[in-house]
Order: sequence, then structure tokens, then C-alpha cells
Amino acid sequence: MQLSTAVSNRQPLQILTGPEARQVFLGIYDNILLTSGGARQKSFLICSANRGEGASTVALGIALAAAEVRNQPVLIIDGNFSHPQVCKAFFLPELHGLGDFLAGSVDVKSVVRATSVPHVLVMSAGVAPLNHISMLESSVFKNLLDSLSTAFPFIVIDGSPINGFAESVLYAAQVDRVLLVVKSGFTRVQVVSTALAKLAAGGCDRVDLILNRRTFPIPPWIYQRL
Repeated sequence: MQLSTAVSNRQPLQILTGPEARQVFLGIYDNILLTSGGARQKSFLICSANRGEGASTVALGIALAAAEVRNQPVLIIDGNFSHPQVCKAFFLPELHGLGDFLAGSVDVKSVVRATSVPHVLVMSAGVAPLNHISMLESSVFKNLLDSLSTAFPFIVIDGSPINGFAESVLYAAQVDRVLLVVKSGFTRVQVVSTALAKLAAGGCDRVDLILNRRTFPIPPWIYQRL
């Protein structure tokens, strides 16, 4: 499946909540529901092959859309330890987060925080322990997701770039669905193929693509009539 958007990876939260971006992400969320095959999906990984393709923006947009439609708590987990963006988007300080939980220095309740957007909560990346890869490979992260799913019917993980870091491959094997953001006209086919191969090798047998910043040489309404 391919979902096409025209969002920018540099848009602040106020633009994501604007009417144009809101409609884009509501449409993506509807597509997620329509292509779920009736399966009960709670956890979603949003990632990209390389940095700068808009994965964080898409993760935020989908979470905002889910919170609006469901009118239920939605959690965004910042799983990108190298370049965390989630708390910045909500103008929140980077405090204890996922990394600190993996290190065993904090409990779950202390790393989940409310935001200014109704029903949207966040877990920052925090400080990853030196052995965080082995922790993610173990049952610790899966158990965390299972525990969080009792309170949050929709969980979005903003993952690190696949071709540069190992975390997203490990997240992918433990979530219900993976969305790979590809920047139109920027990301080479081989780069995407390498990322998909890594996900497959890690045990992820299904990946949905989101084509970001797609441009139309003719007006979009004409495409809809073709």
C-alpha cells in the first residue's frame, strides 16, 4: 500500500493543526483503518530510511488525527535517541523518557506526559543506556507496549532512520504496523530497498509506504478523474 501526502518535515505543530494539514492526516488515518483488514492494531512505528524525510512530522500528524477521531488517549513515543523531535514539537523539555525506562531508573508513569493537545500524551526519548539495543531485543520493550496498550488504544512510535541506526528494525518486529516515510524526488530506490531489506531481516513482514512531499505536474483534481 502507498499513502501519498504533501507535508513538510519542517512544519511546526501549529501548522500540523491547521486545516490543510489536518485534512491530509485525517485522510492518512482513514487509510490506515481501511487497510487494517479488520485486525485490531494499536501500535504503529513511523520511520524512514534516512534522516530528513519527514517521519517525525508524519508521526505527529497521524497521532493528532487519531486523537481527534477517536476522542481517546493517544501516546507518541520518541524512539529516536539520536535526534529526538517529539517534545520539541510540543514545546516540552526533554526529561526522563524511554531510554531512562530501559535503564531501569524510572517507572512508566513518570515518563508519560500530557501535552497542550487534548488526548495526546508523549514519552520522550530520554537518555539511552549503553546496552539499550540489547534491551530492545529482549522482551522489555514488548512488555512495555503491552502494558501501555491497556491505557492507550493508539500508540505511535517515532523511530530512528533505519539505514543509520538499529532501533527502528527492533521496534518494527514488536509493533502492529510499520509505516515507512519516503521523500518524493529525494530518496533513491536503492536506499529504500536497503531499508526494506533490513526490516524484513528483522522479522517485519509488512511495511506500508508514505510518499512525502509529492508534487503534481498537473492539478490533483485531474488525477482524480484519470
